[in-house]
Amino acid sequence: MNNRILLALPQKEHRLIAPHLKLVDLPGGAVVYEAGESINELYFPEGATISYFSDTAAGETLELCVIGTEGVAGVGAMFADSTAFRAVVQLPGRAYRIRRDVLRREFRRCDTLHRLLIHYMNALLVQIAQTAVCNKFHSVEERFCRWLLMAHDRSISDEVPITHEALARSLGTRRASVSVTASALQKKGAIRYNRGVIRILDRKYLESASCECYETISAHSSM
Repeated sequence: MNNRILLALPQKEHRLIAPHLKLVDLPGGAVVYEAGESINELYFPEGATISYFSDTAAGETLELCVIGTEGVAGVGAMFADSTAFRAVVQLPGRAYRIRRDVLRREFRRCDTLHRLLIHYMNALLVQIAQTAVCNKFHSVEERFCRWLLMAHDRSISDEVPITHEALARSLGTRRASVSVTASALQKKGAIRYNRGVIRILDRKYLESASCECYETISAHSSM
């Protein structure tokens, strides 16, 4: 088990929800939730990464947050029945699925689970707010490095299977800008890009090239 929330549960609480967890495969590009859709199931990623997107009437898309092994997708359903945003599997992998009514019940009676989910919701709010700041004020290279570091933190591999087009949608920029940035980082030995897969070679360089947003988001994500 890789999900940090599930790993942090004491045995007594884990035994209560374990029978209700179903391990499922989430293929890349799969839509987990549509905007306005009622949420009946939540997902604790085990290797998959799920991104929330906001779409404009003109068809433009921007990523709001990234959810991986540190969290749970659909956590807003603990307090509301639907989501305002579209959730898409950005990086394929597995996740534990659980019914909303079951998690709501255990949330009310399990102290540690209650605390962890409240903490995670706060971390998610920080991530959304800081991502908005990042997209407004920082360069494509800084945002690119921040995104890669966050994806790396939330996955179980040094390889990030994502196309330049998908990354451009996430960063709210042009595909050409992503390609230029990826090429520059590859020449510096920070990454290797081949056939839709980015392999992280020098994490320390990415950390130095990223903006302060990565550190801010990471600081609030730790339990």
